[in-house]
Amino acid sequence: MENLKEFASSTNGDRWFLGINPATNREVVVHRGNSSSGGHETIIPVSSFLNQRPFGPEHQALDLLLADRRANESEAPETRADER
Repeated sequence: MENLKEFASSTNGDRWFLGINPATNREVVVHRGNSSSGGHETIIPVSSFLNQRPFGPEHQALDLLLADRRANESEAPETRADER
């Protein structure tokens, strides 16, 4: 999977990324466990990740990233048809 954006990491070395699943073209969360736990990687749809319990700081970090992106998209000037 390419173009991953890291949005959270823990003190124990776990890391979380936002990416696009090329097979489905949908956003997913990639979790890479720390090396001492085997470095296992899991891929989960964003909606499933955000609904997982218990909520941790990684959930809040993804929520903030998505909110910032939505705000930036809504502030972007629209391209008029005659400017394309």
